[in-house]
Amino acid sequence: MPAMNKFKAILIALVILTVSRDPAVGQVLEALPDSHEKPMDRSRKIVNEEVVEHARVGGTTMSGNTGLVTIPVPARKKEHTAGASYKFNNVTNDLGVNGTSVRVEKDEYIYGVRYNARPNLEVSLSNLHYERSSNPSLTGINTKKDHVAAGMKYTTNIDDKEFCMGFNFAPMSAKEMNMADIEQIESLRNVYFTMAESITSNFTGYMNLSSVFTNKQEIDFGNGVIQKVNRKDILLGGIGLEYKIADSASVFGEAKFGNYRDFDYFKKDSVRHRIHAGARVGSENAALELMGLNVTDGDPTFVIGGSLGF
Repeated sequence: MPAMNKFKAILIALVILTVSRDPAVGQVLEALPDSHEKPMDRSRKIVNEEVVEHARVGGTTMSGNTGLVTIPVPARKKEHTAGASYKFNNVTNDLGVNGTSVRVEKDEYIYGVRYNARPNLEVSLSNLHYERSSNPSLTGINTKKDHVAAGMKYTTNIDDKEFCMGFNFAPMSAKEMNMADIEQIESLRNVYFTMAESITSNFTGYMNLSSVFTNKQEIDFGNGVIQKVNRKDILLGGIGLEYKIADSASVFGEAKFGNYRDFDYFKKDSVRHRIHAGARVGSENAALELMGLNVTDGDPTFVIGGSLGF
């Protein structure tokens, strides 16, 4: 019996020693974690030592950048990933010319590609092709044009606030600018800054400022008279909201306000506002979208499109 008691004592000592040396079992919590420390955000992951958010439903702006309808938004994606997008819209309206009603129709196609050189650095290339016709036919209205724009977007953060800044630029002659719609110039030639704010886990708000610019122009009237026109600028402000219905669907909207005082045909109404909205379904790698431009107008423009990621 004394030998048995001695054996039990040795066994108990070995068990206590093993437990005390195993930090997973024997560690004692000596202090509570600081209450101000935030738990790890499980909606993010580390890729190449950069914080990359889990994918939102893929989609691009009318300029070809990742974003809402016209507002680019902060976005981080895996390094060396790429994407492609396509959009189409048709617009028909009536134009009064010398007391005659002219039916004008425009088809617009937007093709875009993007590439993430770094998780927070996106470069893009887009091609805007449009065809405009009129009935009765007007020489100054009928046209077919292609405009190629290059863009770059950089995303960063300060504390819990995310920002992005970037530009889109398409070389355009004076004649091409006079033929293009003002909204097309806005999407092809701009610099911008956007701030994002998470309202809830599924609801995000955005504030955007952008500046649109034209070129100095020389208009040749053909009779030896040449008129020089200074560069014109448009200052735009916007507020965007995006609601994630599910992992594979989201809806979003924008309110845009612009100052067009440099343009003579907006002198009486130099401040314009427009409301855009849209919806996307799919994933980061494949998505379909439907967007409405100027949805508060009596005749909004609807845009259909899709995007692929690879």
